[in-house]
Amino acid sequence: MEYKYYNQNEYPHIPYDWGTVASSGCGLCAACMVVENMTGQTFTPEEAVAMAQAAGAHDDTGTEISLFAPAVCEKYGLTYELTCDAGKMLQFLQNGEGMAIANSGGDREGWTGVFTHGGHFITLVSAKGREICVMDPSQSEGKYDEPGREGKVRVEGHMLYVDIAVLAKDCDNRYPSYCLFRKK
Repeated sequence: MEYKYYNQNEYPHIPYDWGTVASSGCGLCAACMVVENMTGQTFTPEEAVAMAQAAGAHDDTGTEISLFAPAVCEKYGLTYELTCDAGKMLQFLQNGEGMAIANSGGDREGWTGVFTHGGHFITLVSAKGREICVMDPSQSEGKYDEPGREGKVRVEGHMLYVDIAVLAKDCDNRYPSYCLFRKK
């Protein structure tokens, strides 16, 4: 199946409060990918900016998913659930119940962030066994080859594959760690 993919780095021209979608729009692009791939409806980064701002979901570092998810779900006929339980998220994806957004926490003592050195949202597409299929809205050439990241992500175009243990560790310092999206 071909999935719709958005990379925030392609949108430096779209303002997002004091920054741009390129600088702080990972949550927006992650939500666009969830909506378009789950519903078939168009949801562009421009529309996501307007929705996030109307919902008061833009904070000083990006998007507050607990404020943004309700607005997204109301408009696009989805439901959401916030959790920090990696096992629950894995089972949700293994069962094909929907898609999720993970809240990656970045570098900290003893851990090099796999998807970010700071905070970052990524889209979780599916799971087979322990392997999670991910779309990263800031994917770039060589990103997963950096020291501390090498060998943790398998790259196949815009589809990335990571073991649940690596993803869980990458998100274990964030609340909520995961936002699970289902069709109503």
